Amino acid sequence: MTWIRCITPDQVHKTFSLYQNSWMKEMDRCWIRKEDGVCVSSRLLRTEWGKIEHVTITHQSPSNSGNGFTWAEKQQIKDELFGTNRVAIEVFPKQDRVVDVCDVYHLWVFDKKFDMPFGIHPKEYKPAIKRGSVPLSEAEMQELAEFYSKDKEV
Repeated sequence: MTWIRCITPDQVHKTFSLYQNSWMKEMDRCWIRKEDGVCVSSRLLRTEWGKIEHVTITHQSPSNSGNGFTWAEKQQIKDELFGTNRVAIEVFPKQDRVVDVCDVYHLWVFDKKFDMPFGIHPKEYKPAIKRGSVPLSEAEMQELAEFYSKDKEV
């Protein structure tokens, strides 16, 4: 894919005094994907875990707003703009820290040296904690049977 560097929210703020009470004015990198208008902005943060790039991903075109991104698309964006050798996460915060005002996806891209201490394929296998399965009740079994039978009726 082809990425074009574009005016950053930081530059927009300095020119037009927008984003007065917002972290958006700290976004000092910005790219638009030529093929479909996907817009990516970022700012660099210092944290207890080291430097982290806060990345926003959105559709530039109003006709695409509301259309989400698949995991693979976000992975590709991370790889193309920040590197295949960097770990990124998407955070689902506690309810009292949720901000949901527009269709923007946030990634947190770690420094090249950082590696997550967990994952689907850890470097050293550590078995999952056995906590035991909870058997389904009769009502739950019936509800599940009805759910799957609807699929076959179509």
